[in-house]
Amino acid sequence: MAKMPEQPAGLNKGSVEAALRFAQVSMESAERMMRLQLEAAKAFVAEQTESAKALAEAKDAESMMALRARLAEQAVDRALGYSRNVYAVATQAQQQLTKLVEQRFAAYQKEMAAAMEKMVKSAPGGPDVAAEAVKSTIAATQAAMDSMTKAAKQAAELADANVKAVTEAAARAFKGTQKK
Repeated sequence: MAKMPEQPAGLNKGSVEAALRFAQVSMESAERMMRLQLEAAKAFVAEQTESAKALAEAKDAESMMALRARLAEQAVDRALGYSRNVYAVATQAQQQLTKLVEQRFAAYQKEMAAAMEKMVKSAPGGPDVAAEAVKSTIAATQAAMDSMTKAAKQAAELADANVKAVTEAAARAFKGTQKK
């Protein structure tokens, strides 16, 4: 029977490193999201202070209505900007994690193929039909993963384009109702 203690150790080390990197990317994304939320909260307090001062200084109903419309438009613009920033953070995290998973899967497949090759070479009867079947299965799995990865990237690109289009349409629609 063939001994392969170095392969499992290598797989384990790679998995631990991938898990640590996954945690690091997650923490960095959470930190960016918290920073974004804190900045939004600070801006909200400052803007509300200015809005309250402006409303207090309004002299008549007409200036009050004009101010109200301007403040509503600013609020929608801020909300859209905030949602774009949240989406950007989420998209960046998703891209980093996807890349990490792809790299780990590729390394795993390479390590498994090397282990299989070593096992086949050290088998008493040499390469046989079963070993070739396993190699074929590994190749088919790689092709399927490549196909799924490509489809997932296309879906992510389509979703990204749709989110951007909907955000722009919402902003145009709101500005169109304000002008009427």
